[in-house]
Amino acid sequence: MPENKKNGPVKEGKTAPEEKPAEKPSKADKKEKTVYKPRAKPEITPDEKLALDQRRDKTCNRPEFHRQEWFRYQRIGDQWRKPRGLHSKMRRHIGYRPNIVSIGYRGPKLARGRHPSGFEEVMVFNPKDLETLNPKKQAIRIGHSVGYLKRMHIALKADEMNLRILNFNRETFEELVSEAKKRGLGKNPKEGDK
Repeated sequence: MPENKKNGPVKEGKTAPEEKPAEKPSKADKKEKTVYKPRAKPEITPDEKLALDQRRDKTCNRPEFHRQEWFRYQRIGDQWRKPRGLHSKMRRHIGYRPNIVSIGYRGPKLARGRHPSGFEEVMVFNPKDLETLNPKKQAIRIGHSVGYLKRMHIALKADEMNLRILNFNRETFEELVSEAKKRGLGKNPKEGDK
């Protein structure tokens, strides 16, 4: 007698009913519901674009700088410290010793302090900080100490101003904005919510 693995022996002529798994909505169905909104891009000059490309290339070729004799003593770690010893071969740039931090490894001046996307980063701790920002040049990074409710207010205001939030990915941002709209949060936080 043939056996069905789930239900045990099965009589001939009868077949066990096949169970269909419940279908989950696919990612394509979810995408159809929301309208795609591309992330804000910075307006940068050709010189700034060139500087960002040069910085990226220079960063790829820059060696890792380790503390003097980091390989010998585990207790000191490998975090960079300037060699200061009187007889230090590393300080004197003797050829067989590793490279040390020097000004020649620095990136181009136009690219300093920029996010890889080309925006200038601005730390934000409350919605009032957004008022003076230029969305074509600057992007925001929300401080880690900011609470959930204030994050929602900042996200709503940034969405209105078309500001890019650097420490949110698209899903987090859309989730936060939709949650804020469900709660009926307005443009400015109420005095009780502060």
